[in-house]
Amino acid sequence: MQREPRILDHPGLHPLWESLERERRQQQWFAIALMIAGLLGAIGGVVAGNILFPFVGAVVATLSLFWLYRILSEQPIAVLRRWLREEPERFAWVYTTHTERMPFGFKTQSQGTLYLVEPDGKTHSYSLEPKDLKLVGKTLNRVLPHAEFGYTEERDLRYRGEVTRVKGRGEGDLFF
Repeated sequence: MQREPRILDHPGLHPLWESLERERRQQQWFAIALMIAGLLGAIGGVVAGNILFPFVGAVVATLSLFWLYRILSEQPIAVLRRWLREEPERFAWVYTTHTERMPFGFKTQSQGTLYLVEPDGKTHSYSLEPKDLKLVGKTLNRVLPHAEFGYTEERDLRYRGEVTRVKGRGEGDLFF
């Protein structure tokens, strides 16, 4: 079922697109840093006269170059946009989680995650800012009207075959 392409440009989905682009950029920088470290290790091994460092450095640099090529050739935003536009029935269940890390009672980190689950149980997860979870979830509700929204143990058992238990939280506290 072809979806109107304008709905995918809705401001409610911009945090999702930004999250995908931010993750892709982080992978690119890490691959470049790993490639540079491998090259420096190889050069340092040659200068030091060690036979193992140049080999290991060259392997690390080559593998990180291959990884960088894969990152640059894959377009996760385009793939997700195509799935949402052309195959919205691909996703049967959508839910979010909000995780806060509080060592010694001090809030140090807050993270939101959006899960898109296919009927066969394959899960796609996307990291979002906690403040954007509700907005993206409501917008996806318009994009995927046939999908089930929100977490329940029954849906978890049906789609994934297992129940993920979260201690100390009620069902309504975790998910929109």
